[in-house]
Amino acid sequence: MKKPQITKEAVVSYLLITLGSLVYALGQLYFIKPLHIPMGGVSGLALVANFLWSLPIGVVTIVLNIPLLFLGWRNMGRGFFVKTAFAIVFSSVFTDLLEPLLPAFDGEMLIAALYGGIVMGVGYGLIFRAGGTTGGVDIIAKWINRQKDIPIGTTNLIANTVVIVGSALIYGNLDSALYAMVTSYLTSMVIDKMVYGMDAQKSAMIITSKPKEVAGAVMEELHRGCTGMDATGMYTGDQRTVLICAVRRHETGTLKKLILEKDENAFMMISNISEVFGHNFKRLGQ
Repeated sequence: MKKPQITKEAVVSYLLITLGSLVYALGQLYFIKPLHIPMGGVSGLALVANFLWSLPIGVVTIVLNIPLLFLGWRNMGRGFFVKTAFAIVFSSVFTDLLEPLLPAFDGEMLIAALYGGIVMGVGYGLIFRAGGTTGGVDIIAKWINRQKDIPIGTTNLIANTVVIVGSALIYGNLDSALYAMVTSYLTSMVIDKMVYGMDAQKSAMIITSKPKEVAGAVMEELHRGCTGMDATGMYTGDQRTVLICAVRRHETGTLKKLILEKDENAFMMISNISEVFGHNFKRLGQ
């Protein structure tokens, strides 16, 4: 029986998860916990348990996640499951080990919410980039999505809102729920930037009767490839070509100018895309 090979990629992944767990724990302990800013999901419940009964945050987090991990076992691949369990354990251990050592942030709640959201977002981002999660509500949301076809985002929003509002009531400060929204927003923004990168691009769909001229200008001036598809206008019955291309954000203005010059009657839609892989963009695996 062959022993499983430990690859460099696996080592790097678990080091990133460990570092992310440490950063997350620091953000939660230094900025969020001292000023009683609510959090959603299992982390929010663990903070409430600590507030009411002085229970260790990390221990409560692990205990609450155990049944969720069993629930999510069939919905996750083995590697994803192991990395998630690893992240839960290490973030919880770091939280309980560091709590008596860290000083409490004594500034304004808004500043704590801002910095807490950024720091925890960095921690989450490192964990997500390595292929793990911190468990909790995400597991429930995925299970419900498979069972009832309810969108994951809807379940996350409802569960986190209930926990945040309930926590604010227990803390006796309803205003803290608003600061929790600031923290959650910043955390999500930082995660997106770390996972998807800072170079979110634009996708353009161009419907034109002059596909060769338009595509030629895009390829010559912007050095971007185009993919063309035949299409029929359902109102006029006219034949058109749909060109699809990806450009960097700063190239959008030039793209509009080129389209106007080559076909002023063209119809164009531009949308945001998180990542682009391929020639002149990122390589797969980055």
